[in-house]
Amino acid sequence: MEIALTKLSPNGQVVIPSEIRKEAGLKPSTKFIVFNEGGNILLKQVRAETLSKDLRLFEKIQSSEEQIGSGKAVKADSSMSDEDIDDILMS
Repeated sequence: MEIALTKLSPNGQVVIPSEIRKEAGLKPSTKFIVFNEGGNILLKQVRAETLSKDLRLFEKIQSSEEQIGSGKAVKADSSMSDEDIDDILMS
């Protein structure tokens, strides 16, 4: 995983450093979904074939974070299958 620093321009633009772009295979005109999660800005590359799946996953993650914040918790057993654990976490 590559890590680099960047800054916000007066026009609200952020440059993704070249080493990050190269590692991620980003090309000019790549589109992103931009999320604001409690002041943390997240970029998710838009791919037509996964866009609706990505949005549903984000909604599930947001719902899970709200449940955790309200004290709701569930226990998963390490002997459970990945699918069973996903069902518990995403319900």
